[in-house]
Amino acid sequence: MTESHIGATIFISTTLPATNDAAGYEALTWLEVKGPIQEPQLGKTDAMIDVPDLTTGFTTAVKGAGTGMDSQAQFRDVPNDAGQAALIAAAQSYPGKIAVKIGYGTGVANALTTGDPVTYSQGVAHSYQRNQGNTTSYRGFQVGFRQNAPAVDATEPA
Repeated sequence: MTESHIGATIFISTTLPATNDAAGYEALTWLEVKGPIQEPQLGKTDAMIDVPDLTTGFTTAVKGAGTGMDSQAQFRDVPNDAGQAALIAAAQSYPGKIAVKIGYGTGVANALTTGDPVTYSQGVAHSYQRNQGNTTSYRGFQVGFRQNAPAVDATEPA
């Protein structure tokens, strides 16, 4: 059955995991970033290397190095939210390295409970931009996130 993304929660840690696996991420301290509108796009793109062949007259491709996605996460303003403050600070400072956790909770108010699906990633927060104000916009912001390692699918630990 297809499900929507409604109910997603986004967390950050300003510490990177020692290992890029569930155990490494579970050892971190997480801070929820309230007011999510759009998650960062996780994944990678692969470089394609063209290999021409004079005999066949056809160029084939081989997969080269992967590059993590660079996308925007969007949030509505939630006054005095520590998660938003930490994310904005990371995006505005050097080196901006963060870990991200996206979860779909089954608890009260979509809180994560043991066994709920989560996805972890790490990379660089950058390019903080407040939403432009006009008669049809809301107060909020977007932050870029460039993924530096493969995402890890796991479940919320006990």
